[in-house]
Amino acid sequence: MTIRLHLPPSIERSLLAEATAKGLPLEVLVGEVLLAHQREIESAELSPEEWVREFKAWTRSHLKEDLPILSDIAISRDVIYGQRGL
Repeated sequence: MTIRLHLPPSIERSLLAEATAKGLPLEVLVGEVLLAHQREIESAELSPEEWVREFKAWTRSHLKEDLPILSDIAISRDVIYGQRGL
């Protein structure tokens, strides 16, 4: 299906920058955004078991990203809150 979207220039620039950063064509990124939105709508209707299955699939989808593993010190209360005394 082909859909023509008229987006504000700022949103278009933002989506194009994100697509470029991820090495994806703009059409693919927009498709992923729309599918993610549809999943959010559907997740409101999921049973607890289905929700857990979808959540686990979502967490596994982040394994392919090159995300840093934080040390225990990096996520310690002192580092997070610093001098705020919380």
